[in-house]
Amino acid sequence: MRILSLFCFFLLCISTTFGQCINFAKKVGKQQLGDYIHDGNYNATILEEGESAELFKTFFSEQKYRVAISKVEALPDIHMRLLDKEGNVLFDNVEHDYQLTWDFKVESTQMLIVELNVLEREGDSLELINGCVSVMFGLEPTKEKKR
Repeated sequence: MRILSLFCFFLLCISTTFGQCINFAKKVGKQQLGDYIHDGNYNATILEEGESAELFKTFFSEQKYRVAISKVEALPDIHMRLLDKEGNVLFDNVEHDYQLTWDFKVESTQMLIVELNVLEREGDSLELINGCVSVMFGLEPTKEKKR
């Protein structure tokens, strides 16, 4: 019974933490999309220094997208790459001073991979920092033609 209680407490703590991370995505991450229309999905997780995550997403032809990464301030820079299914790098934010947003258009419908890596701080600190990281996607609003 004691183990079951401990397990339930652990699950409650995890769900509360991830719930807070989703709220972070809703409040902070969504703002990074600017005028782009949010796709309705809140992708967020807790990462610590040195950890990586991948997100697979289908992008549709002739659509202009914005991918926006948000992180808690305490985390070091996030290395983001966008790859096609063959592993070809389409965007690497190292080449752009670790910028956390990128606008792009795909020529054909395809699944792409967003790869994230939280960099490690330099120094001798034994304490690893962790926190919420969100990945949001938006579509460029369609421009109505004047009559």
